[in-house]
Amino acid sequence: MPCKAVILAGGKGTRMRPFSFVIPKPLLPVGEHPILLHLINRLKIAGINDFLLSTGYQAELVKAYFGDGTGIGVGVKYYHEEKPLGTAGPLSLMKNEISDDEYVFLINGDIYTEVNFAHMLRFAENTKQDIIVGCIEKTKQSAYGVLEISDGSVSQIIEKPVRRYHVSSGIYVLRGRAIKKIPKNTFFTMPELIKLYLDAGYTVPVYKIKEFWIGIENAENLDDALKRVEGAK
Repeated sequence: MPCKAVILAGGKGTRMRPFSFVIPKPLLPVGEHPILLHLINRLKIAGINDFLLSTGYQAELVKAYFGDGTGIGVGVKYYHEEKPLGTAGPLSLMKNEISDDEYVFLINGDIYTEVNFAHMLRFAENTKQDIIVGCIEKTKQSAYGVLEISDGSVSQIIEKPVRRYHVSSGIYVLRGRAIKKIPKNTFFTMPELIKLYLDAGYTVPVYKIKEFWIGIENAENLDDALKRVEGAK
């Protein structure tokens, strides 16, 4: 099934300053190409060629780099946020581009990943649900011995346990009818949209991403992504 990708490329990248004073975060280079081009190229591997970019801060630079997408073999349309609209709000500007039963990717524009988008799309289609959340498993080791206490006494000591937890990857698959629930031109987040579905009794499945993924929140993350790209050469 043909699929579009919506990429959020309007953030100010405050944690990437002073670099983002000059270059918008999605255009920061990871090796030879900017973050956003790596993401588009990965989606192209899955056969996705229609891109809707939500722009805001330094939108003119993003448009100047990608144009209409012809130079990189895709189609690109732009939707400008006159004010910040959150992680779901920009979709309200694109409602006429997406039919009710159509699936689209919604992706933060500051991610470097090697996820198999074609596999994730098939997973979404097989679930027949309106929202799929891509998730990443993280681990964190305690620096301390953790006490389990029962009736005021130690029942067990666990030395520096490892906690496993799941975080949102900033990658979602949505059906068009979910987008229709987003208020127009209003700050609205994906957690709010997911809560609407959960409160209504719907299921929101997760797709566990096992491939390399990193959210580029700071210069250290950018360096980690660069090491990954250079290591793959």
